[in-house]
Amino acid sequence: MNQVQFQAPKLTKINKIILITAGACFLGASILKAIGAFSLVNLLGLSSSGLFQGLIYQLITYPFVEVQLMSMLFNALIIWFIGSELESQWGQKIYIRFLLLTVIGVGLVFSLVNLVFFFGTPVYFTSLHGLSGINFALLIAYSLLFPDRQMAFMMIFPMKARTFCWILVGIEAYVAIFTSITSSWAHLLAMGISFLIIHFQNKPLIRKVLQSSWSPRAGKKKHLYVVKDEDQKPPKYWQ
Repeated sequence: MNQVQFQAPKLTKINKIILITAGACFLGASILKAIGAFSLVNLLGLSSSGLFQGLIYQLITYPFVEVQLMSMLFNALIIWFIGSELESQWGQKIYIRFLLLTVIGVGLVFSLVNLVFFFGTPVYFTSLHGLSGINFALLIAYSLLFPDRQMAFMMIFPMKARTFCWILVGIEAYVAIFTSITSSWAHLLAMGISFLIIHFQNKPLIRKVLQSSWSPRAGKKKHLYVVKDEDQKPPKYWQ
């Protein structure tokens, strides 16, 4: 009898740091809530009111704040499985820059929209937090780079990666439009930024931002390119 063995991917360095930081914030938020102290979401989560009062660090810290156990566990699995494969393919520098573009881009647009259209309302003071935005960005990137890979929707229904992620887009759009949940609009924005980065990866500006060396060395230049040879296992899209 043939047995199918499941092998989890190796947890890569940057994703390990992300999960340790998010886990520490989750534990800290739980302890602070239990003892009736201040809310870590208000301190590290991103709100337009906080950002425009000078709390610039919130543009970086808000993804790390998780307050629900199931959300923390699910998001951690996506980071581990999808994020680790992308980091292995792209390398640490490109992966970090992709995350920073997504996180900061979502944060700035989220804050500016709230400032312009919702100033003084409860939405203006609402905090954005959690790893979900990063995960949606990673899933869109994965579906564009590996559209025919098999994924399991709701861990039951097998389908191609591109189909899986378009279903996620539809769900988030429905939630955003018909329930007006602020986080869903942020998730859609993260998906959009991810799509633009991957779709226009060979444009000079995107290519320069993602692959310019942090420590330039004469005579050594790395270029981001697309390889369409499906015989490579797995195909290396970005290097």
